[in-house]
Amino acid sequence: MKVIEVIKSACDFIGLEDIKTAIEEEIITDQDQKVIDKLLKCFNLVQEEIATEFLPLSFKESITATERINFISLQKNILKVLSVKKGKENLSFKVYPDHVCFKGNATEITYNYLPEEVEINDDILYLVPIRIYSYGIAREYFLFEGLADKAILFENRFRKSIETLIKKDDNIVMPVRKWF
Repeated sequence: MKVIEVIKSACDFIGLEDIKTAIEEEIITDQDQKVIDKLLKCFNLVQEEIATEFLPLSFKESITATERINFISLQKNILKVLSVKKGKENLSFKVYPDHVCFKGNATEITYNYLPEEVEINDDILYLVPIRIYSYGIAREYFLFEGLADKAILFENRFRKSIETLIKKDDNIVMPVRKWF
């Protein structure tokens, strides 16, 4: 799925049919491009929110380090260190603002990371339906426009949809009770 598909879907919720038509017909004016850029910014904000609050992205990276790993040397923008290993052995570690410390040598680090900002023709990494992204984009767009009532409406739709998506299929088993 491409970002442009999500933005076209969000245009339906926001009421920007003219922008959707301009994208589909590939006739984009300077004014249309400003709106598209705003929608792309909204998409990136929503993608970051999903990755930080609901569906964290994790990455396992092979490294060679002794007692310290600077975050700037890692491939992705680190959010949270999950584990530091030497082979299959987990090492205890302490996290600082710009690095992680441990005793001995490490060969692997696993961490949650922030997704990189995407462009209009990039693919989406998540298995989140277009509709949920569209709700989030609409919410951000209406916040930018100062339309709080509409933003709240889409905030509620976004939250309920994402929570339903990630909710585990746990059956609640209640104990048998006698009714008198």
